[in-house]
Amino acid sequence: MNPLFDSNESTRDVNSLIYQGLTAIDSQQNVVGLLAQNWAVSPDHLTYTFDIRDGVKWADGEPFGVDDVLFTFHVLQDIEYVQPGAENWRLVGVAAGGPGQVVFSLRAPDASFPLSLRVGIIPKHIYAGMAPAQIAASPYGGIRAFGTGPFKVGSINQLAITLDRNPYAVPQPYLDHLVLRTYPATDPQSAIRAVLTGAADLVGGIQPQEVSTLQGRTDLTVQEARMFTNSFVTFNGDGDGKTFFGDSKIRVALVQAINRQRVVGDVFAGRADSDPTPIPTADWAYSPAAANLHPYDPAAAGTALDAAGWLLDPSSKLRTKKGVPFKVSLVAADSYPNQQIAAAISNQLAEIGVEVDVKPLPASKLLQDNVLTHKYQMALISIDVGPDPDQYSLWHSGIDPGSLNFAYSRGWGLIDKDLEDGRAAVDPPSRLAAYIDFQMLMADAAPAIFIYASRYEYAVSQRVHGVHMNKAIDPYERFQYVTDWYVNTTA
Repeated sequence: MNPLFDSNESTRDVNSLIYQGLTAIDSQQNVVGLLAQNWAVSPDHLTYTFDIRDGVKWADGEPFGVDDVLFTFHVLQDIEYVQPGAENWRLVGVAAGGPGQVVFSLRAPDASFPLSLRVGIIPKHIYAGMAPAQIAASPYGGIRAFGTGPFKVGSINQLAITLDRNPYAVPQPYLDHLVLRTYPATDPQSAIRAVLTGAADLVGGIQPQEVSTLQGRTDLTVQEARMFTNSFVTFNGDGDGKTFFGDSKIRVALVQAINRQRVVGDVFAGRADSDPTPIPTADWAYSPAAANLHPYDPAAAGTALDAAGWLLDPSSKLRTKKGVPFKVSLVAADSYPNQQIAAAISNQLAEIGVEVDVKPLPASKLLQDNVLTHKYQMALISIDVGPDPDQYSLWHSGIDPGSLNFAYSRGWGLIDKDLEDGRAAVDPPSRLAAYIDFQMLMADAAPAIFIYASRYEYAVSQRVHGVHMNKAIDPYERFQYVTDWYVNTTA
């Protein structure tokens, strides 16, 4: 229960109820102050000066202040801190400014930087003098965990974590306690049954097919939020798939062969969003114009493949060029919904004479052996890209080729420039212009078939009131307004 050592979604959920960052996201996707009340950006966009909020206390009653912020970020920069993203924090200067101020210095402009400051702040007076490994192992990162957020840990056993109200939280939650129960990942129905029988009040992350079984009930409601998931089939046009995907006209044709609405209907019962661009539909920088640039049109796809020399053999229903059949492999994680998405893509491409052999792999093996090494012809990727449209690390051609990056080595200059401009500009209109152009260029370059963005389904018992979420969330943000939750009680 330490936000600097989040190891999975479950701990991130719990930590979001205990700790707070300097910033948060509001309902309009604006970055707003949380433990910071405001901030200023230098003219060269390299220095951010944050004013830390006055009067905040830790759950043990000790005052929160600048020293806690400095301590937290110095842990993130410690050479012994080896969590993902550590190297990025070591490139940031962190120092005290004037009274109540923390100053961050960047090496290059990064408009998404305030968003990264959502990381939870930990108390210096508890952890001072400890190495990162000692901080991670401390009981204050478990059974005694507390922060400045609405709850602190009351007790932990194998089945549940009980959180108690933080008496110093502002605002105070209505709930005295919040119990987070765990259910086997192998039996998601058990969590749903717990809500249906009254053993639990809320269950999240419900699969779309399960939502239909809950609709029409009067004892609960299902709330839905969009997510910042970007799912796409990437073409390896520089490597193993060059024979088939080296030409952008071929890639555009394959994009036009896919009916995304059909995929969303078949795999998600309609509970996802067709998303033809690298930026999720819920994001403020999403471009409908780019999304409609190359719409579903199998006839146009077939014509383009004919023109490129990939001709359909009427007997085999397979396209060939100079004796080479258009037969490729698609690697995908061996889980729902990845296998169902991969099968749908394979089936639809078969309709225009392209044979796709789906190869299911464990997610970790897929990442390490195929995606990071670029050993694939096609790969199905699902990434939570977050609420900022900055996708520099995914699509800029200057990124380390051994990282999670899908840029091509040639003809990528204008796309690179849009990613640089979008990151360097601080004002929203300039950023929006850069990211709209980025999406238009990506539609024409067609390095991938962008398919859908996910939704988050949350079943809520009628016993609990005041539950609401932003229209688009990362899953742990379903607890953002937990201080509004309440149940009716009698004296």
